[in-house]
Amino acid sequence: MINKLVEKALKVRALVIPAAMGILVFGIYEYNRMPVEAFPDISPIMVPVFAEAHGMAPEEMERLIAYPIESAMNGLPHVTRIKSTSAFGLSVIYVYFEDDVDIYFARQLVGERLSAATSELPYMEEPPKLGPISTGLGQIFIYYLTLQKGVNTHGKDAGTYLREINDWVVKFQLRTVAGVTDILSMGGHVLQFQIRVNPLALRKYGIGLDDMVAAVRENNRNAGGQFLVLGAEEHLVRGIGLLKDLDEIRKIPIKVVQGVPVRIEDVARVGYGNAVRRGVVTHNGTEEVVSGIVLKLFGENSSKVIEDLYRKVEEVKRSLPPGVTLHPYYEQAELVHQATWTIKKALVQGGRPGNSDPSDFSGQPAFRLHCGPVPSSLRFHIHHLYAHIRHFGQSHEPGRHRHRHRHAGGRGHRHGGKHLPPPE
Repeated sequence: MINKLVEKALKVRALVIPAAMGILVFGIYEYNRMPVEAFPDISPIMVPVFAEAHGMAPEEMERLIAYPIESAMNGLPHVTRIKSTSAFGLSVIYVYFEDDVDIYFARQLVGERLSAATSELPYMEEPPKLGPISTGLGQIFIYYLTLQKGVNTHGKDAGTYLREINDWVVKFQLRTVAGVTDILSMGGHVLQFQIRVNPLALRKYGIGLDDMVAAVRENNRNAGGQFLVLGAEEHLVRGIGLLKDLDEIRKIPIKVVQGVPVRIEDVARVGYGNAVRRGVVTHNGTEEVVSGIVLKLFGENSSKVIEDLYRKVEEVKRSLPPGVTLHPYYEQAELVHQATWTIKKALVQGGRPGNSDPSDFSGQPAFRLHCGPVPSSLRFHIHHLYAHIRHFGQSHEPGRHRHRHRHAGGRGHRHGGKHLPPPE
């Protein structure tokens, strides 16, 4: 097969260069489209389920939430293993599938069973939900936000202000990048509008905590009222009731006592607050920052996602408020670059022309151009192959048949241009 290929290449030397250029162009095109990873993602097909129940101990989380969900997942097709871990107020259930199962089909199966299992769980503020479509190797970009001193934070501390910007500005824009499945927030404080109740005032007016909760919920929504036809126009009727600031919360009426409405501000103090946190993110151990982790969608091309993400990061930087700066911390693109450069360096070093002259083959410019960048070891094998072809061709010339028989021990004979073993 190789002999015929080399023989045909020598006969049609004019086509060698166009064919080589075509292969080169096609190789460059495929190289630019080729997915590049710093390391192979060998993660199994797994669907995580997150369940939060604030205030529950790990024992209650495992017994009342994790175990019913695990039991509901048993019997799903192609499931290999189910496990869970529980902490204070949080349970994570991992459902593993066989490697040939499509990840979206697996999530559909888990989602259907999860909907049926939710009715058996205790009351939760938020129902259990599926985790992001990513793996442990999907963290392609990590950044952090810093705040200059003296910036107006509208009455919030620096950690709360940065966390709010990250959750409502940065994350929403980065999620628009194709191939990004989620952005995880870390550090800072989660902003809360807190109502700090005075128990003595509640007792004075005969108000319970349930009355306050119901009053806030009923006064924090919009209502539709159809429309009115005035002349040739239709005017929509809406009841605007969504709360906008702290003053509107303070003015919410709870009940009427002797003809006078009792409001939130009469029995409680309203202000900004922070959710209870269990960790912190610092920069070099000197200042507290807010960080974010960008997760790549499972199966996407990392190099393409990173390229699009960098362009979006520049847009996000321009949209940040004055005094807020976004700093890249971990970039998988640098890791991919270093890993691929090692391979490129080895190929360049191995592809340098050796000391021998490739024109030894035939002296033709086309063949010389083709063999110039071939590594020395490969060219040695080509030399050996070419010498074998020349020897094979000379054995078929007139006057050399007898020499061939003596070299073969005098026992072979020619038939149809081939050497066959002697008859028995």
